[in-house]
Amino acid sequence: MTRHWGYYRSVDLHPRIRLTAIVLAGFSLAACASTPMRLAEAGWPAFPGEEARALLADAQRSTEDAAGALKAREAGEFAFRRDLYALALEAASVWRARAPGDVEALALLAALQAAAGDIEAAFDTARAGYSAGQNDARFLAFFEERLNGINSDALTTAALEPLTGRLADEHPDSPEVLSLAARVALAAGENAQAARLADSLLRHNPGDDDTHVLAATALLRAGEPDAALARLTEQLAIRESLALEQNYVVLLLEARQPREALSRLRNLRAADPDSPDLAMQEARILQALGAGNFAEAIYLELFSRGHRADSCRMALAQITAGREEWLESIEWLAGIESSRLAPAVAELLVRAFVARDEFDEALATLLEHVRRYPEHAFESLPLFAFAMRSAERDAEALAAYEEALRYRPQSRPLRMQRAHLLLDLKQDRKAIRAMEGLLADYPHDSEVLNALGYTLADRGIRLDEAHGHISLALELEPGSPAIVDSMGWVLYRLGRKEEAAGLLEQALENFPHPEVAAHLCEVLYELGQVERADELLRESLAQYEDTTLLEAVRERYSR
Repeated sequence: MTRHWGYYRSVDLHPRIRLTAIVLAGFSLAACASTPMRLAEAGWPAFPGEEARALLADAQRSTEDAAGALKAREAGEFAFRRDLYALALEAASVWRARAPGDVEALALLAALQAAAGDIEAAFDTARAGYSAGQNDARFLAFFEERLNGINSDALTTAALEPLTGRLADEHPDSPEVLSLAARVALAAGENAQAARLADSLLRHNPGDDDTHVLAATALLRAGEPDAALARLTEQLAIRESLALEQNYVVLLLEARQPREALSRLRNLRAADPDSPDLAMQEARILQALGAGNFAEAIYLELFSRGHRADSCRMALAQITAGREEWLESIEWLAGIESSRLAPAVAELLVRAFVARDEFDEALATLLEHVRRYPEHAFESLPLFAFAMRSAERDAEALAAYEEALRYRPQSRPLRMQRAHLLLDLKQDRKAIRAMEGLLADYPHDSEVLNALGYTLADRGIRLDEAHGHISLALELEPGSPAIVDSMGWVLYRLGRKEEAAGLLEQALENFPHPEVAAHLCEVLYELGQVERADELLRESLAQYEDTTLLEAVRERYSR
């Protein structure tokens, strides 16, 4: 998924695919129900690694620098668009070697080096790109475009901030560098650094509204809401600016002053009642605040006026989906034309079809999406897994995670999702080995520690080791209800029932969940607190939709 450094703009979250009646020849969920369906048999595009490798080899064989640079560029662009960053990095290195001063090659190479975690090399490359002739601004534009194009599981703002911060330290008089560094710092949560960089930037252009908004946002997120709002109030006193007024409204929302935000926005609308942009902003605020019915009326009016029809359709699809009016949501999505919205549209369509138990349509929609947009194949694989699991096709869901890991063998989220699926498939040994591999790579990750510790405890094996993992997870994330539940469960398995009950009570209070309730019921029964256990079991069976674990407890302890 694409990252945006924007700090004040409203972003129309994700994509769209055009829904005609999609019927893929030869594809039938029922027809393949008896045997596992391989991704290729389902129509999923082939893994693009071989094609990218062939393009790179062709570039490396070229004997002429100009021709080699062109071929390396083709290989790099192909691999980059398909999330094959290791191959793209190789191609970008060849491209730079064949065209040392090409700022596009340098921008791609620097971004990929940052994604690979080689910040020193990325800094050297970015410095070379920024200093290449008179192309400073051009390089930065290409560089930011590449950073925005890298999938967020491969490059985080936290990892990127040291790189852009060093560039700003080296070029303190460059507004372009300062602007990029400030926005990255803000996205990374380095609010004091973002404010400092914004103030430096304002010395170059004290009247720039965007920079004032950036500085105010940094102050707000640093815990200084009064100072943040005062900064924009002062700027508005100097000169009138509709854009600044709109961003002031956004800042009020982030400062948790929604009534003031709506009041101010409605004053703006009263002064310019025909402004579709102000109406759209009001609708977005209402939607974000959960007032979908009021937002819906505004979106419908804007849609009837032809204002940003795809954005209106997407918002209306989200609102109707929130009411579980799936068919109406699907109809709104069907008319969206924007390729920019394609991933978000595909996701919402798939989830709508799954909610209606229309699995053929869900899978066909997703397959059509990746056929039209093969560059979205990697990021669509978890959605494919979701659809397959919803259709009770867990083997195919596992195949989807395996395919995704061909792109990102070290991806922690993908590896964790695969491990949890292995548990659901009763492949406990494989799941535990997968979690142990994750722990070796991420020894201080609370989620990994908790997952492995809980898995061992739940199976009643290696309990002392499980207790150690969960204890460390709790040190890293004190008070986490999920980890507190795990601690309660492992203590119960270790025979420390009184301690376990207290922790499970705490976990259930902070995290109402059927699994936690089932744990507490079992411990209470084992402690002989039958009346309390019976009462909690009755309440929980009535409260939760998924009662599988609770029913198992009732069956074991029924009198």
